[in-house]
Amino acid sequence: MTKEPIIQLNHIDVTFHNKGQTVKAVQDVSLEVARGDIYGVVGYSGAGKSTLVRVINRLQRPTAGTVTVNGQNILALRSSELRAARKKIGMIFQHFNLMNARTIADNVDYPLKGSGLSRKERHDKVARLLDLVGLSEKAQDYPAQLSGGQKQRVAIARALANDPEILISDEATSALDPKTTSAILELLKRLNKELGLTVVLITHEMDAVKEICNKVAVMEDGAIIERGDLVSIFSNPQKPLTRDFINTATQIDQALEKIYKQAKGLGLDDHHQLVQLKYVGASTDAPLITELFKRYQVVSNILYGNVEILQDTPLGNLVVVMAGEPDQLEQAWQYCRDAGIQLTFLKPKDPEVA
Repeated sequence: MTKEPIIQLNHIDVTFHNKGQTVKAVQDVSLEVARGDIYGVVGYSGAGKSTLVRVINRLQRPTAGTVTVNGQNILALRSSELRAARKKIGMIFQHFNLMNARTIADNVDYPLKGSGLSRKERHDKVARLLDLVGLSEKAQDYPAQLSGGQKQRVAIARALANDPEILISDEATSALDPKTTSAILELLKRLNKELGLTVVLITHEMDAVKEICNKVAVMEDGAIIERGDLVSIFSNPQKPLTRDFINTATQIDQALEKIYKQAKGLGLDDHHQLVQLKYVGASTDAPLITELFKRYQVVSNILYGNVEILQDTPLGNLVVVMAGEPDQLEQAWQYCRDAGIQLTFLKPKDPEVA
């Protein structure tokens, strides 16, 4: 069943003029996020991803295009209507933006001022939010007493104060160590499930996308160059930039670098071929190496192996030296293709996709 869209950006342009220079930060971008998605927008610094996302709550007015959030035309709202709409869009940032002179409870309570809730209702809600992010015991502490991960949890609790339906995470894990990043991403995933929260994750780290997103868009030079569901993007990336991101996230680049350094010792010739095998889903369950030997007497020496579970779907990556008679190697490669396995014949300087 198709989920209804909660965010629709159509043909968005954002152009900045500064000291006689024109910068096209976002160029003709259309993006649709369904209710309940965890949608990753990934790109290097300067790709335009943060500018694009600031359009969603009109922190940045686009030069052209339309913005519809929760059925409302955000660009047509008056000030009071925009303030109400923004309450349903929480945001968290890389640097937390906490008020250092206020306690943790006061930081979370701050968005509730003017909400119409009584003091007791606000106190109870703050307590619930801190419990939700695992910081109940820190209510009377100050930001300076917390770790980076704890500060980000406070920022998340504060962003949830007005019961938003959308949470935008703008590079929110970039300043955190890998273990803390993983914990914050797990929290966002839990909030998505428990609260039905739609999450838009802005990041330059495909690792973060891999952990929690179900959809992903890749941005470069202000444009979306590739998009799709997570498994499709990871299993069959079309653009070089997307492949770069994925190779880094799966650590295949590091593995290939080491393999290439040893390439002379691999004895590659007509009877030995260095091959990368990529496979998705049920293909990972088949005893491939055994089958290739039984059917074609092709011996596969595994140099690198990795299986990722993305959205409950296994994705496998093997780098092997396949040894056998040339005609048997050809038959083995065709067997792999017929099984839905993607082959890439590797050369230290010149990879070539089959």
